Amino acid sequence: MNTFQKTAFMTLLLGMLFLIGSPAAQAQGLVTQQGDIIAGGGLTLTTGVGVEGSGEIGINGNGFYSITDEIRAGLGVSLFFGDFAPTQINIDAHYLFINEGGLGVYGLAGLGYWRWTFDLGGFGSISTTTSGLNLGGGVDYDLGNFLLFGEAKLNTIGGTPFNITGGIRVRF
Repeated sequence: MNTFQKTAFMTLLLGMLFLIGSPAAQAQGLVTQQGDIIAGGGLTLTTGVGVEGSGEIGINGNGFYSITDEIRAGLGVSLFFGDFAPTQINIDAHYLFINEGGLGVYGLAGLGYWRWTFDLGGFGSISTTTSGLNLGGGVDYDLGNFLLFGEAKLNTIGGTPFNITGGIRVRF
């Protein structure tokens, strides 16, 4: 990881620790419950996909349906900007280990699909795809109808990218 990636990772990690220890997190109810639909987006940093394994920054959109109070499943799409401009599509399931007091802490597992396009200038472009498993975890912080979230995810595809995503979700 380069300096920027290390700084982004440490910022996300410290933010998660702050949210877990926040007194406001103790005063609220369940973050999500059966039947909730949440959708949102944010920024994503991925490593291992750029030139010589460098990272790329992109935007993420995602949505989840709460099957039970502890289990939710959904779809996410990330569009990256940079040398190879990959697109990532994920189908993930979350298991909430903590889902109370305004704080949700979850593990995740799922399937990921990546598509890279290489621009060859005046000679057109070349595209390639790959897929693999997703493993990781994250945290949600309840702000009423909105949830702040941070997530770290390992994608088991060529180069083994590691994603750090943060943003906001809306509860419907």
